[in-house]
Amino acid sequence: MSEVTVPAVEATIPTAPIFAQAKKEFILPTAGEFMAAYHIGGDTFKNMNAAVAEYSAPKRTALQAAAGDVLTTDTPGLLPVPVLGPLVQDLNFLRPVVEAVGARAYPDSGQSKTFIRPTITTHTSVATQSTELSAVSATTMVIASNSVTKTTLAGQVTLSVQDIDFTSPAAMALILNDLMGEYMIASDNLAADNLLTAASSSGVWDGTVADLLKSVYDSAVDISSGRNWTPTHMFVSPDVWGQLGQLADTTGRPVFPFIGAGLTGQNALGNAQASSWNGNPLGLQLVVDSNFAAKTMVITRVGQGQGDAYEFYESIRGLQSFENPANLGRNMSFYGYVSTFAAIGGMIRKITQA
Repeated sequence: MSEVTVPAVEATIPTAPIFAQAKKEFILPTAGEFMAAYHIGGDTFKNMNAAVAEYSAPKRTALQAAAGDVLTTDTPGLLPVPVLGPLVQDLNFLRPVVEAVGARAYPDSGQSKTFIRPTITTHTSVATQSTELSAVSATTMVIASNSVTKTTLAGQVTLSVQDIDFTSPAAMALILNDLMGEYMIASDNLAADNLLTAASSSGVWDGTVADLLKSVYDSAVDISSGRNWTPTHMFVSPDVWGQLGQLADTTGRPVFPFIGAGLTGQNALGNAQASSWNGNPLGLQLVVDSNFAAKTMVITRVGQGQGDAYEFYESIRGLQSFENPANLGRNMSFYGYVSTFAAIGGMIRKITQA
């Protein structure tokens, strides 16, 4: 029998066991460390971002996980559409002409379509008696009977009950305010148009200071001659107001300076300012109205109670409302009666431009 040789087995050297250990928790970098890594860039910033992403992943909530995937276009039903009030108002409801002239009440409390405004056509007379017991001056006083007609100004609007009930801010209040404002503009426009129509020319202004002085004083003379009344107001369109404010003397100083800025000036002929329509060129109260046609300048006497050359009458009837059940609508209107009267036509003078 042959002998079997068993190979020798090398002895195994035991090693220490390696136990599982919890991964060291990543600590979020401070803002300074993050900015430093961003500045260094490359792998440093890449590793920083990866570590932050790994740290944040198990801590995400359901909302955080979806935030990156959901846009506002995906959730239109959750987005409110607020309305920021009040309504932007692009019109200033002013009545410069009416305010300057003054609104007078009708003599009949609105009970007739016309009324009579008397004016003097011929005055009595007084003269020197030539001799004792001789006839003295005798002139019959003639009074004209001027018929003034009332003009109706009105506007209306129809709203559905849904528009009244559902809108916010409430559409009805906003629309009614606008309707009343438009009545104010329309009544002032009528007063401005009729004032200009009643005016007679007292000259042509060439745009210079010297010619303005001549034209204004020529108008004042026309108003005063034979009447002893003096003018009080100058009515102009916005473009003429701008021309007046830009007038300067030979040294560049404004002819009508802004008194509030201390620009009184020894030769100042009144005052004006770009931030206000108020002013008193040559002592006349300035009235600027955008309802006038361009290049309008009218000089007259109004608002004094005596010797007024132009009068404005008004009766505001107010709001009327009618329900229409057939179509669930409400019709609303606002109206009033107005009249103008050129009481002394010769005292309404206009200065035109070349």
